[in-house]
Amino acid sequence: MSVVIHTQDLTKRFQIAPGLFRRSARYVNAVDRVSLDIREGEIVGLIGESGSGKTTLARVLLGLTPATEGVAQVNGRDIVSVRRAELRKMREDVAVVFQDPAANLNPRQTVESSIIRPLVIRGMKKAEARRKAAEALEKVKLDASYLRAYPHQLSGGQQQRIAIARAMVLDPRIMILDEPTSALDISVQAQVLNLLLDLQEEYHLTYLVITHDINVIRYIADRIAVMYMGRLVEIGAADDVLEHPIHPYTINLEQFVPALDPNRRSDKRRSALTEEKTLASQRPDACILCESCPYAVDRCAHARPELTEYTPGHFAACNRRVNEDDSSK
Repeated sequence: MSVVIHTQDLTKRFQIAPGLFRRSARYVNAVDRVSLDIREGEIVGLIGESGSGKTTLARVLLGLTPATEGVAQVNGRDIVSVRRAELRKMREDVAVVFQDPAANLNPRQTVESSIIRPLVIRGMKKAEARRKAAEALEKVKLDASYLRAYPHQLSGGQQQRIAIARAMVLDPRIMILDEPTSALDISVQAQVLNLLLDLQEEYHLTYLVITHDINVIRYIADRIAVMYMGRLVEIGAADDVLEHPIHPYTINLEQFVPALDPNRRSDKRRSALTEEKTLASQRPDACILCESCPYAVDRCAHARPELTEYTPGHFAACNRRVNEDDSSK
Protein backbone atom coordinates (compact mmCIF):
# COMPACT_ATOMS: atom_id res chain seq x y z
CA MET A 1 0.00 0.00 0.00
CA SER A 2 1.20 3.50 -0.83
CA VAL A 3 1.98 6.08 1.86
CA VAL A 4 -0.63 8.88 1.82
CA ILE A 5 0.60 10.85 4.86
CA HIS A 6 4.33 11.21 5.48
CA THR A 7 6.12 13.35 8.06
CA GLN A 8 9.84 13.49 8.74
CA ASP A 9 11.22 15.42 11.74
CA LEU A 10 8.11 17.61 11.62
CA THR A 11 8.28 20.41 14.20
CA LYS A 12 5.88 23.15 15.21
CA ARG A 13 7.31 25.66 17.66
CA PHE A 14 5.27 28.32 19.46
CA GLN A 15 6.74 31.37 21.14
CA ILE A 16 5.94 31.94 24.81
CA ALA A 17 5.59 35.53 25.93
CA PRO A 18 8.90 36.62 27.49
CA GLY A 19 7.26 38.16 30.54
CA LEU A 20 7.98 41.33 32.51
CA PHE A 21 11.56 40.58 33.61
CA ARG A 22 12.64 38.21 30.86
CA ARG A 23 14.14 39.79 27.76
CA SER A 24 14.70 36.72 25.59
CA ALA A 25 11.76 34.88 24.09
CA ARG A 26 11.07 31.26 25.03
CA TYR A 27 9.65 28.57 22.79
CA VAL A 28 7.73 25.35 23.25
CA ASN A 29 7.72 22.53 20.72
CA ALA A 30 4.07 21.53 20.40
CA VAL A 31 5.17 19.03 17.74
CA ASP A 32 8.75 17.89 18.21
CA ARG A 33 10.54 16.08 15.33
CA VAL A 34 7.62 13.77 14.55
CA SER A 35 8.20 11.14 11.85
CA LEU A 36 5.14 9.13 10.87
CA ASP A 37 3.91 7.26 7.79
CA ILE A 38 0.23 6.39 7.23
CA ARG A 39 -0.59 4.01 4.41
CA GLU A 40 -3.59 4.04 2.11
CA GLY A 41 -6.66 2.35 3.63
CA GLU A 42 -5.15 2.26 7.12
CA ILE A 43 -6.69 3.42 10.40
CA VAL A 44 -4.05 4.99 12.64
CA GLY A 45 -4.96 6.05 16.16
CA LEU A 46 -3.01 8.97 17.63
CA ILE A 47 -3.34 8.85 21.39
CA GLY A 48 -2.10 10.99 24.26
CA GLU A 49 -3.22 13.31 27.02
CA SER A 50 -4.60 16.79 26.41
CA GLY A 51 -1.74 19.09 25.48
CA SER A 52 0.41 16.33 24.00
CA GLY A 53 0.38 17.95 20.54
CA LYS A 54 -2.12 15.67 18.77
CA THR A 55 -4.42 18.41 17.48
CA THR A 56 -1.51 20.67 16.52
CA LEU A 57 -0.12 17.84 14.40
CA ALA A 58 -3.51 17.46 12.72
CA ARG A 59 -3.73 21.19 12.04
CA VAL A 60 -0.31 21.12 10.39
CA LEU A 61 -1.39 18.20 8.20
CA LEU A 62 -4.53 20.13 7.22
CA GLY A 63 -2.50 23.22 6.35
CA LEU A 64 -4.28 25.25 9.05
CA THR A 65 -1.10 25.78 11.10
CA PRO A 66 2.27 26.30 9.38
CA ALA A 67 5.09 23.97 10.36
CA THR A 68 8.29 25.44 11.77
CA GLU A 69 10.54 22.89 10.09
CA GLY A 70 10.59 19.35 8.76
CA VAL A 71 8.63 17.52 6.07
CA ALA A 72 4.87 16.98 5.86
CA GLN A 73 3.43 15.37 2.75
CA VAL A 74 -0.15 14.44 1.88
CA ASN A 75 -0.60 12.29 -1.22
CA GLY A 76 3.01 13.00 -2.14
CA ARG A 77 2.67 16.79 -2.04
CA ASP A 78 4.58 18.88 0.49
CA ILE A 79 2.16 20.99 2.53
CA VAL A 80 4.94 22.88 4.31
CA SER A 81 6.00 24.86 1.25
CA VAL A 82 2.94 24.54 -0.99
CA ARG A 83 1.24 27.63 -2.42
CA ARG A 84 -2.19 28.65 -1.14
CA ALA A 85 -4.02 27.71 -4.37
CA GLU A 86 -2.52 24.23 -4.40
CA LEU A 87 -3.17 23.80 -0.68
CA ARG A 88 -6.85 24.52 -1.31
CA LYS A 89 -6.93 21.75 -3.92
CA MET A 90 -5.11 19.34 -1.61
CA ARG A 91 -7.77 19.86 1.05
CA GLU A 92 -10.36 18.34 -1.28
CA ASP A 93 -8.71 14.96 -0.63
CA VAL A 94 -8.61 15.44 3.15
CA ALA A 95 -11.74 15.84 5.28
CA VAL A 96 -11.92 16.58 8.99
CA VAL A 97 -14.47 15.77 11.69
CA PHE A 98 -14.13 17.75 14.91
CA GLN A 99 -14.90 16.89 18.50
CA ASP A 100 -18.07 18.90 19.12
CA PRO A 101 -20.47 18.80 16.16
CA ALA A 102 -22.83 21.34 17.74
CA ALA A 103 -20.05 23.94 17.80
CA ASN A 104 -19.20 23.28 14.14
CA LEU A 105 -22.71 23.46 12.70
CA ASN A 106 -24.20 26.89 12.10
CA PRO A 107 -27.33 27.07 14.33
CA ARG A 108 -29.00 29.43 11.83
CA GLN A 109 -28.55 27.12 8.85
CA THR A 110 -30.38 23.94 7.95
CA VAL A 111 -28.52 20.67 7.65
CA GLU A 112 -28.77 20.97 3.87
CA SER A 113 -27.14 24.42 3.87
CA SER A 114 -24.28 23.17 6.04
CA ILE A 115 -23.61 20.16 3.82
CA ILE A 116 -23.84 21.88 0.43
CA ARG A 117 -21.74 24.91 1.41
CA PRO A 118 -18.31 23.39 0.51
CA LEU A 119 -19.75 22.16 -2.80
CA VAL A 120 -21.20 25.55 -3.74
CA ILE A 121 -17.94 27.28 -2.81
CA ARG A 122 -16.20 24.98 -5.30
CA GLY A 123 -18.61 26.04 -8.05
CA MET A 124 -21.14 23.21 -8.07
CA LYS A 125 -24.71 24.17 -9.02
CA LYS A 126 -27.16 24.11 -6.12
CA ALA A 127 -29.40 21.44 -7.64
CA GLU A 128 -26.46 19.05 -8.00
CA ALA A 129 -25.18 20.00 -4.53
CA ARG A 130 -28.56 19.15 -3.00
CA ARG A 131 -28.50 15.75 -4.69
CA LYS A 132 -25.00 15.13 -3.32
CA ALA A 133 -26.17 16.20 0.16
CA ALA A 134 -29.00 13.66 0.09
CA GLU A 135 -26.52 10.96 -0.97
CA ALA A 136 -24.19 11.96 1.88
CA LEU A 137 -27.02 11.60 4.42
CA GLU A 138 -27.80 8.16 3.04
CA LYS A 139 -24.16 7.17 3.60
CA VAL A 140 -24.45 8.01 7.31
CA LYS A 141 -27.80 6.20 7.67
CA LEU A 142 -30.01 9.28 7.96
CA ASP A 143 -33.21 9.97 6.05
CA ALA A 144 -33.28 12.84 3.54
CA SER A 145 -35.95 14.55 5.70
CA TYR A 146 -33.12 15.64 8.04
CA LEU A 147 -31.92 18.07 5.35
CA ARG A 148 -34.62 20.50 6.48
CA ALA A 149 -33.73 20.24 10.17
CA TYR A 150 -31.70 22.70 12.26
CA PRO A 151 -28.86 21.57 14.56
CA HIS A 152 -30.82 22.22 17.77
CA GLN A 153 -33.48 19.76 16.62
CA LEU A 154 -30.97 16.91 16.48
CA SER A 155 -29.41 14.68 19.12
CA GLY A 156 -25.66 14.63 19.66
CA GLY A 157 -25.30 11.41 17.69
CA GLN A 158 -27.34 12.82 14.79
CA GLN A 159 -25.27 16.01 14.78
CA GLN A 160 -22.08 13.97 14.55
CA ARG A 161 -23.53 11.95 11.67
CA ILE A 162 -24.28 15.25 9.91
CA ALA A 163 -20.67 16.33 10.49
CA ILE A 164 -19.46 13.06 8.98
CA ALA A 165 -21.84 13.49 6.02
CA ARG A 166 -20.47 16.98 5.42
CA ALA A 167 -16.96 15.52 5.41
CA MET A 168 -17.97 12.72 3.02
CA VAL A 169 -19.75 14.97 0.52
CA LEU A 170 -16.43 15.94 -1.13
CA ASP A 171 -15.48 12.28 -1.66
CA PRO A 172 -12.23 12.49 0.34
CA ARG A 173 -9.48 9.88 0.37
CA ILE A 174 -8.30 10.76 3.88
CA MET A 175 -10.26 11.69 7.01
CA ILE A 176 -8.81 13.24 10.15
CA LEU A 177 -11.10 12.59 13.10
CA ASP A 178 -10.33 14.74 16.16
CA GLU A 179 -11.97 13.17 19.23
CA PRO A 180 -14.98 12.09 17.11
CA THR A 181 -16.90 10.45 19.97
CA SER A 182 -15.81 12.25 23.14
CA ALA A 183 -18.90 14.49 23.22
CA LEU A 184 -21.29 11.54 22.87
CA ASP A 185 -22.94 9.12 25.28
CA ILE A 186 -21.31 5.70 25.56
CA SER A 187 -24.14 3.94 23.72
CA VAL A 188 -24.01 6.44 20.86
CA GLN A 189 -20.20 6.22 20.65
CA ALA A 190 -20.39 2.60 19.53
CA GLN A 191 -22.92 3.47 16.80
CA VAL A 192 -20.72 6.26 15.43
CA LEU A 193 -17.59 4.09 15.53
CA ASN A 194 -19.39 1.29 13.67
CA LEU A 195 -20.54 3.83 11.07
CA LEU A 196 -16.96 5.06 10.60
CA LEU A 197 -15.72 1.49 10.18
CA ASP A 198 -18.43 0.79 7.60
CA LEU A 199 -17.56 3.94 5.63
CA GLN A 200 -13.83 3.17 5.78
CA GLU A 201 -14.35 -0.31 4.41
CA GLU A 202 -16.85 0.67 1.72
CA TYR A 203 -14.93 3.66 0.37
CA HIS A 204 -11.40 2.49 1.23
CA LEU A 205 -10.71 5.59 3.29
CA THR A 206 -7.60 6.35 5.30
CA TYR A 207 -8.25 7.51 8.87
CA LEU A 208 -6.13 9.40 11.38
CA VAL A 209 -8.14 9.13 14.61
CA ILE A 210 -7.06 11.50 17.39
CA THR A 211 -8.21 10.68 20.89
CA HIS A 212 -7.25 10.28 24.54
CA ASP A 213 -9.57 7.28 24.93
CA ILE A 214 -7.74 3.95 24.63
CA ASN A 215 -11.05 2.07 24.45
CA VAL A 216 -11.92 3.97 21.25
CA ILE A 217 -8.50 3.21 19.76
CA ARG A 218 -8.74 -0.44 20.79
CA TYR A 219 -12.02 -0.72 18.87
CA ILE A 220 -11.15 1.07 15.66
CA ALA A 221 -7.40 1.32 14.97
CA ASP A 222 -5.06 -0.86 12.94
CA ARG A 223 -1.97 0.89 14.32
CA ILE A 224 -1.40 3.16 17.30
CA ALA A 225 0.96 6.10 17.68
CA VAL A 226 1.46 7.35 21.26
CA MET A 227 2.32 11.04 21.69
CA TYR A 228 3.65 12.83 24.77
CA MET A 229 4.78 16.46 25.03
CA GLY A 230 5.03 16.79 21.26
CA ARG A 231 7.04 13.62 20.67
CA LEU A 232 6.05 10.20 19.39
CA VAL A 233 7.15 7.71 22.03
CA GLU A 234 5.69 4.45 20.67
CA ILE A 235 4.23 3.20 17.37
CA GLY A 236 3.01 -0.24 16.41
CA ALA A 237 0.12 -2.53 15.57
CA ALA A 238 -2.81 -1.90 17.91
CA ASP A 239 -2.64 -5.32 19.54
CA ASP A 240 1.13 -5.07 20.07
CA VAL A 241 1.00 -1.63 21.66
CA LEU A 242 -2.00 -2.40 23.88
CA GLU A 243 -1.02 -5.91 24.94
CA HIS A 244 2.77 -5.48 25.06
CA PRO A 245 3.52 -1.78 25.66
CA ILE A 246 7.20 -0.86 25.78
CA HIS A 247 7.39 2.82 26.70
CA PRO A 248 6.68 3.77 30.34
CA TYR A 249 4.23 6.46 29.23
CA THR A 250 2.20 3.92 27.23
CA ILE A 251 2.18 1.62 30.25
CA ASN A 252 0.94 4.54 32.33
CA LEU A 253 -1.91 5.26 29.92
CA GLU A 254 -2.92 1.59 29.90
CA GLN A 255 -3.09 1.42 33.69
CA PHE A 256 -5.58 4.28 33.86
CA VAL A 257 -8.04 2.97 31.27
CA PRO A 258 -11.52 2.64 32.83
CA ALA A 259 -12.41 -1.04 33.15
CA LEU A 260 -15.38 -2.01 30.98
CA ASP A 261 -15.84 -5.27 32.89
CA PRO A 262 -17.87 -4.51 36.07
CA ASN A 263 -16.03 -7.30 37.90
CA ARG A 264 -12.70 -5.50 37.39
CA ARG A 265 -13.71 -1.97 38.38
CA SER A 266 -12.48 -2.46 41.93
CA ASP A 267 -8.99 -3.42 40.76
CA LYS A 268 -6.29 -1.15 42.12
CA ARG A 269 -4.30 0.40 39.34
CA ARG A 270 -0.95 1.91 40.12
CA SER A 271 0.76 4.35 37.84
CA ALA A 272 4.18 3.53 36.45
CA LEU A 273 4.87 7.26 36.52
CA THR A 274 4.25 9.85 39.20
CA GLU A 275 0.66 11.04 39.15
CA GLU A 276 1.74 14.68 39.11
CA LYS A 277 2.15 16.15 35.65
CA THR A 278 5.87 16.44 35.14
CA LEU A 279 7.42 19.70 34.02
CA ALA A 280 10.02 17.76 32.08
CA SER A 281 12.49 19.73 30.04
CA GLN A 282 12.12 19.83 26.29
CA ARG A 283 15.89 19.91 25.84
CA PRO A 284 16.83 18.07 22.68
CA ASP A 285 19.49 16.09 24.60
CA ALA A 286 17.27 14.54 27.28
CA CYS A 287 14.33 12.19 27.64
CA ILE A 288 11.12 14.10 28.36
CA LEU A 289 10.31 11.69 31.20
CA CYS A 290 13.73 11.65 32.87
CA GLU A 291 12.53 13.57 35.96
CA SER A 292 9.51 11.39 36.72
CA CYS A 293 10.07 7.93 35.24
CA PRO A 294 10.82 5.18 37.81
CA TYR A 295 12.66 3.25 35.09
CA ALA A 296 15.07 6.08 34.26
CA VAL A 297 18.72 5.21 33.73
CA ASP A 298 21.76 7.49 33.72
CA ARG A 299 21.68 8.18 30.00
CA CYS A 300 18.08 9.52 30.19
CA ALA A 301 19.37 12.86 31.51
CA HIS A 302 21.69 13.47 28.57
CA ALA A 303 20.51 11.29 25.65
CA ARG A 304 17.25 11.73 23.80
CA PRO A 305 15.94 8.24 22.93
CA GLU A 306 15.03 7.69 19.29
CA LEU A 307 12.30 5.39 18.00
CA THR A 308 13.81 1.91 17.77
CA GLU A 309 12.18 -1.22 16.31
CA TYR A 310 12.02 -3.92 19.02
CA THR A 311 9.69 -6.36 17.26
CA PRO A 312 8.56 -6.19 13.61
CA GLY A 313 6.66 -2.94 13.16
CA HIS A 314 6.73 -2.06 16.89
CA PHE A 315 8.84 1.01 17.70
CA ALA A 316 9.49 2.77 21.00
CA ALA A 317 11.74 5.58 22.22
CA CYS A 318 13.11 4.41 25.58
CA ASN A 319 16.69 4.42 26.91
CA ARG A 320 15.85 1.70 29.45
CA ARG A 321 15.11 -0.77 26.66
CA VAL A 322 18.30 0.24 24.86
CA ASN A 323 20.27 -0.53 28.04
CA GLU A 324 18.50 -3.88 28.51
CA ASP A 325 19.22 -4.91 24.94
CA ASP A 326 22.90 -3.89 25.23
CA SER A 327 23.35 -5.84 28.48
CA SER A 328 21.82 -8.99 27.01
CA LYS A 329 24.39 -9.15 24.22
